[in-house]
Amino acid sequence: MEEDNLLFIGAILSIALGGLSLRLVRRNQSLAWNEAIAAHILCLMFITKGMQNAATGYFNQATGAEWQFWVEFAFAMDYVFSSSVLAIALLYPVPILRNIKQVKIGLGLVGGFAIYRLTLDILGLNFTAFGLPGIIYYASAIIWGSVYFKFRLISPGKRNDSTKNISLLAGLFATLVLGHIWMWWPGLILQSEYFYYFDLGGGNFTSTLWDYMWMSGYSIGIAAGLAIVFTEIYQAINGDSSKLLYILLPYFILGIVGFSIYSAYDDAGFLLDSQRSDILQIWSVFTTQLHFTIARPIIAMYILLKFGLLDINEETKPMAKMMSIILIVVATSAILELVQAVIPINEMISAALLGVIIAFGIGWEEKSFHNLVTNQAELRKYVEKKWFPEISIPRKYINRIDLACLVYCIISLLVAFVIWEMDLLYQIVLERGAQNDI
Repeated sequence: MEEDNLLFIGAILSIALGGLSLRLVRRNQSLAWNEAIAAHILCLMFITKGMQNAATGYFNQATGAEWQFWVEFAFAMDYVFSSSVLAIALLYPVPILRNIKQVKIGLGLVGGFAIYRLTLDILGLNFTAFGLPGIIYYASAIIWGSVYFKFRLISPGKRNDSTKNISLLAGLFATLVLGHIWMWWPGLILQSEYFYYFDLGGGNFTSTLWDYMWMSGYSIGIAAGLAIVFTEIYQAINGDSSKLLYILLPYFILGIVGFSIYSAYDDAGFLLDSQRSDILQIWSVFTTQLHFTIARPIIAMYILLKFGLLDINEETKPMAKMMSIILIVVATSAILELVQAVIPINEMISAALLGVIIAFGIGWEEKSFHNLVTNQAELRKYVEKKWFPEISIPRKYINRIDLACLVYCIISLLVAFVIWEMDLLYQIVLERGAQNDI
């Protein structure tokens, strides 16, 4: 199935991006404390997200009880993604945590949140309100949204390139997390059934309260997105345009097209199901699934390169270029394969198109990579120092985040194996299929 192939492609892109970037981040000794922590977490977030994509793909192909292992491991990796989003939002581009005590408490709570949710899985309380569903959408919308508006609408006397870059970076992070939600905005505004009768678990696997909490996160994410895009349009009309507008507009335009498709069916927007109609499958793959697997790694790569989070010099430049080439070539090939699955194309023509597109892609990459590396965005220049408190954190402690993530992944594998062997998820499916309790 095309969606399974896309998941595996997304896994390759995410793991390659995260792994190569992590090596370059560890070598960058010039990063401020909050940038170093955020860069480490961003790389680890995509490594684990790639593992989640792969696990989801294997779950879709599972024919026996092993589906429980893949589902649980995918859940566990998603918990890392959620905690990573919370941590980065608290630290970057403007740190909300202002001193070492707040950093310890904040990151401790964020890390503990992933372990807490993993514990809920062991206790059979996953997909209940105890897991605080939708919290990352609240955090992304409120924190990055606030940072965006603060620096995008700052008084003209204080406005400069750094304030514009801060608002751009906050908007990019919001897009990375909330982009797939923004394509649902007509469903929220026009009160469509496909949005308000959302059921991620399918039936009674999730409670009504869980669904409500999740959708409330979607709602606040859409509200933040609409506010950002209208702000960008207003600023563009007044002669202060930003490239963020051109990144946001496709999501909201696709939302208008998607409304006519989803409103004709009683179905959710990004769920993949063999019983869904072909048009819904195709639209889901080319929009929300493409955002999950292709757009997110591309946005992350842009952030890492544009905002100087990677150590790029004559020695490391080949590795950085290899990372960007892998991302562009694999993403281009994946999109062409998806198009070919929908519109049958002769194999010879397909091969020729692939060669031409990759050639253009590599040529574009050469120019874009040079521009990103030589014209990196500054965040702190001419910005009041109060926004960036100085905290001394030895790099060896920051590097331990990598080890902590590795330990968590190993524990997650063990937990997934135990849940599979004990048929815990299967028992939960049977229990919740008969009742709808939290």
